[in-house]
Amino acid sequence: MSLSAEYCSGKMGDRGGGGHGALAHQSRLIRGLLVWATLLTVGLGTLTALHFIHRESSPPSKLQNLGYVNQADIKETTLMVFSPDWKDSDKVKLLKWKTVRPDFIEGKEKESLMVKKDGQYFLYLQVTLHPQEKENHTITVQSEKRQVILKGLINGSKLSTIFMANGIPLDSNDTLHVTCHPEAKIQTSHTETYLGVIKLSST
Repeated sequence: MSLSAEYCSGKMGDRGGGGHGALAHQSRLIRGLLVWATLLTVGLGTLTALHFIHRESSPPSKLQNLGYVNQADIKETTLMVFSPDWKDSDKVKLLKWKTVRPDFIEGKEKESLMVKKDGQYFLYLQVTLHPQEKENHTITVQSEKRQVILKGLINGSKLSTIFMANGIPLDSNDTLHVTCHPEAKIQTSHTETYLGVIKLSST
């Protein structure tokens, strides 16, 4: 929007060189802009709050937020988390896991996990060694039918934790097991060592 020369002259005035009138006019413009900016900020804040309130009332899948699945796949997505079934003081080579609620995967004599349904799966694993362990250790997740799924090295002299993840198709009656070579003391806290399997879709 442009202002005519007559309007500007009338508003700012020519008295005393017009300096005071020009400053007063600029002050009014600045105040107007500040009011508009405040109103826009309040409006944006209100819309943001309403958006999060709506999301909390019907929260989407965490997997959707991570981009692992599409909206159409959410109903089929299931998560299972397994906790260590050994003591911190034990030297372990084959990691055994507790299954709280068997679903599409269940424990098989605690030495391995058996897949009950064909499908696409996302596996993730974190292993944390005891602080006394200073050697290098290899952590491996293996499938009886598909061999090695995940494999990583912990450099004991530099770090004690490794995190790995991979998406893979698995067949029913296939078994999974996790090994540590050489055997080591592995922390059992749920924040340090855990295994999770996400069923993305059926095949």
